[in-house]
Amino acid sequence: MLLTYAAVLDAEKPETLHRAMELLQNLDNYQRVVDTYGYGQRRLQETLGLDDEAVCELEGYMDFERYGSDCMEHDGIVETEFGRLRRLEPPFQEQTQGQQMLQ
Repeated sequence: MLLTYAAVLDAEKPETLHRAMELLQNLDNYQRVVDTYGYGQRRLQETLGLDDEAVCELEGYMDFERYGSDCMEHDGIVETEFGRLRRLEPPFQEQTQGQQMLQ
């Protein structure tokens, strides 16, 4: 949670202590992305409503790394000093993010 909050502060760059506190209270709106492969698996589960067992069955047939990379680009993942970060609602704005992750 601490690394997620550090990434949120780095991405959002709050100008006041009050805004930093609001971000802390809304931490559930952010997701730290640790690896592309796992992100691809999670996004496939979210998109298709699959359980862990179904995703395991797709292991040899699906390129989770590539799918995760494509999803990161589409989801507006930003790179911070503390790792990659996704804002769930609303997503980060592409035009305001000079550090948008592109692979």
